Amino acid sequence: MTEPRIVSLLASATEIVAALGFRDRLVGRSHECDYPPDLDGLPPLTAPKFSLDGTSRQIDDRVKDLVHNGLAVYHVDEDKLRDLAPTVIVTQDQCQVCAASLADVEAAVCTWTGTPARIVSHNPNSLADLMRDFRETAEALGVPERGEALVADVAGRIDAVAERARDLPAKPRVASIEWMDPLFAAGNWMPELIEAAGGINLFGEAGVHSGEIEWEPIRAADPDVIL
Repeated sequence: MTEPRIVSLLASATEIVAALGFRDRLVGRSHECDYPPDLDGLPPLTAPKFSLDGTSRQIDDRVKDLVHNGLAVYHVDEDKLRDLAPTVIVTQDQCQVCAASLADVEAAVCTWTGTPARIVSHNPNSLADLMRDFRETAEALGVPERGEALVADVAGRIDAVAERARDLPAKPRVASIEWMDPLFAAGNWMPELIEAAGGINLFGEAGVHSGEIEWEPIRAADPDVIL
């Protein structure tokens, strides 16, 4: 089997590719990828279309303006991506404002000729979905057995934490905040992680995207821990 040439346009996907044993097959990355720590030599292929200066609220306003006008939030360097000739591209369609999306990548490669790269798109809303992404990435790289091994390793580590947390004399009440202004309560898999670690999740729903929340409910709930 020909060794893959991998481009990862999502920081978590880059970590997954490395965990599957393919760090040395990465040929390109996103501007946000910073782990493993030796990625500096790989060309970044994405960039935000908005300024990162300013407050949390100002950044949120800029992103919302782009989305409202039907514009992509990130730029994908089509020429550089084509020149790298990847055989596998890993991206996401879980959140259009968090990283380059599946639509961005499809637009970038739609004019390519020859054998198209395989696009693996992550769309996790739960821990089970994350495990599915491990498996799908491993399958695309031709090593499904490594995907199963990674799932077993990560699930085992979560179970080990949950086992220790069962002996907690009291469960802390937790507010998990994903963005400061406007406030977003973390959803998706964060409530599952909090509960596995022995906490009681106060805001945000497992399996559902994070949503805006006001300060007053947080004050009223008086959480023991704010993440």
